[in-house]
Amino acid sequence: MEPLDASLSHRDTADDSINGDVNWFTKTGIDNTNDQLLRPAEEAVHGRNDFRQKMKRLLKSASDLQAAKTKEELEQQIKKYQQDDDSLEDRAIAAMNGATQSHSKYETNRKTGVKKVGRIAQLFVKRFADFMQCYSGVIEVLKGAGQMYGIVAYETLSIFLVVIINKGGNDSKIADLLGDLRKSFPQLSDWKKIYPTVSIKTLVAEVYKQVIDFARDASLYFTHFSTRLWRAIGRPPSMGIDNTVGAIRGKLAAVNAEAMIQLHKRTKNIDLTVQESHREIKKLKDLNDVLVASYKHLQEDYQAFREEITERERLEDIQKLELFKDTLKISYPSPETDITACNEVLNRAFRNTPHSPKSPKIAHVQMSLDLLNTCDEYLRWRNLSQSCILVLSGRTASDGRSNHGYTNSWLSPATVQVTEEGRNEGRKVAYYCCHPDIRAESHRAKDVLQSLIYQILEWKPDVLRHKNQSFLSSVRSEAWRESASEKEAINAVLRLLREVLTGLKDVGVITIVVDRLDLCEEKIFVVMDALVDFIGSIVDESCVVKMMVVLDPAHGYWDAENLEGKHAERVMLRQDWNQRQLSPLEMQRKKQSY
Repeated sequence: MEPLDASLSHRDTADDSINGDVNWFTKTGIDNTNDQLLRPAEEAVHGRNDFRQKMKRLLKSASDLQAAKTKEELEQQIKKYQQDDDSLEDRAIAAMNGATQSHSKYETNRKTGVKKVGRIAQLFVKRFADFMQCYSGVIEVLKGAGQMYGIVAYETLSIFLVVIINKGGNDSKIADLLGDLRKSFPQLSDWKKIYPTVSIKTLVAEVYKQVIDFARDASLYFTHFSTRLWRAIGRPPSMGIDNTVGAIRGKLAAVNAEAMIQLHKRTKNIDLTVQESHREIKKLKDLNDVLVASYKHLQEDYQAFREEITERERLEDIQKLELFKDTLKISYPSPETDITACNEVLNRAFRNTPHSPKSPKIAHVQMSLDLLNTCDEYLRWRNLSQSCILVLSGRTASDGRSNHGYTNSWLSPATVQVTEEGRNEGRKVAYYCCHPDIRAESHRAKDVLQSLIYQILEWKPDVLRHKNQSFLSSVRSEAWRESASEKEAINAVLRLLREVLTGLKDVGVITIVVDRLDLCEEKIFVVMDALVDFIGSIVDESCVVKMMVVLDPAHGYWDAENLEGKHAERVMLRQDWNQRQLSPLEMQRKKQSY
């Protein structure tokens, strides 16, 4: 706040940042509509200077009084008076004594008393504060058109408060009038909630002006000495204050009525909109139900279509696989790939135990997973993350088999055990045994590899959808024909195997197990060297191939000396793993275990 003299000469400034969201008026409309609506408020602003000059003359003995220019400053001024009860009482008594001298003092002390005068002043401050809170809503609306409207209104109310406290503190009528006016304001916590029609804008601008006129008239009324004297002796002249208050009440009643009318209109419109929305929502819901049902049917049809397509593709894949098998000229399934039958033959061949009727005092070591797990080469082969080959080679004792006439290798059970263990664990294992019966027969390495290729394709026949023509071209190539050399034919088949494996990168580690590869017609070193080169050529970590081969050197000995420096880290070779007799101590332990 500033002293009254300073405020009268202060140059007004606007601060748009305090406008808030109130924006009923703009300073100038395109059609000057707002200028016309703001005319009463403009008149109040134009009357400011004349009111200042009059109050300056009348309050020349109170130059220390202060005038607020904002709502916050006026609230601080009210708070100061509310906290200073003794000052209010003294000012009220002083105002009474200054107006009536000894006669008024005598009458007041006799009829009302000092305490009553103080209570009247306190009542006025309270009602003024309540009134100001209601009226400030109107002021804030007008501030949307310019800060000057706020400055003029708060300044006028501030002067009015000072004057009443200092000059009219014993007059309860002003407090009563303010109380009545406060009740007339719309019961709204925020004027922004009123829909600003042209009628309401007009009424609000007029209320703004009339309240300022009321405050100015009352301020002038209580600063005239003669007026206060007449009022002190009970015969006040008509100053038009009552008429102004009546007009304000009428305007506020009109605002209330207009606001209620607009509220009912908006409520009705909202209700109609809600009803229409409900109808639209129901239509949309019904349409949505139809679309959902249609979508469900389409989904079912699509699912049935996809299943039909999938089944058709599966059958086509099987058909292509069978045609490809015919092209390879292989028989599958066959005794060589029947692991159950091969295992039965091996079980009959190796039943030589300490209790065997044939040789009750002689027994030999038999192959088992426990024994295999003692082999360092096997453990390295199993744990290596790269493609690699395990070669187990050893002789079978002449009396290590159960019956004469069997030519099976004592190492062969390892191939069955590795295959069954891998398949039981869900791994992909292709198996081929060149010695499926009790006696050895020769096989072609090409047939062995072709059977393995078919087994691998059987896991994922859809590879043929994109690779069938390429595979057929390989099979029909010159290198594949019977006239080709052993090495060329084997390498041609291995190239096809490598191409097949590229389509199975998502199946995990692929294990290929071949038992008794030494029974192949081709030279063993040609076959084994080709397999080592094949394993060494697989460098893609997404395609890991682990191959296991069992050899019996009695039929074909592979000299591994040429391996030095040639994929040696990928080859795990256990040579001369010959079957031996059990020692007496081992036999005793065997007997105790049965």
